[in-house]
Amino acid sequence: MLVREVENVGFQAVSTVDRRPFGIAALAPYPVFPPEFVQFLKRVVPPERHDELVWSLVVRATKPAATGGGSHAA
Repeated sequence: MLVREVENVGFQAVSTVDRRPFGIAALAPYPVFPPEFVQFLKRVVPPERHDELVWSLVVRATKPAATGGGSHAA
C-alpha cells in the first residue's frame, strides 16, 4: 500500500531499504509519548505484541525532474 501511495505522487523505483519492529519500550524515551500513554499501551496491547507494536520503514525512491513551465521543490 505504501509503495502505491508513493508512486501516486510521482515517485518511481520505490524500494524498501530497512524495515524494523518498533516496540512499546522504544517509544518511552520520546517526549511525544507521555509515561501515562506508554503505561496505557502496556495495559491494552497484548504482551506478545509489545516488541512489534509498529514498524519503522525506510524507503528509497526517485522523482523525475519536472517538465513543462513550472517547477517546485519536493
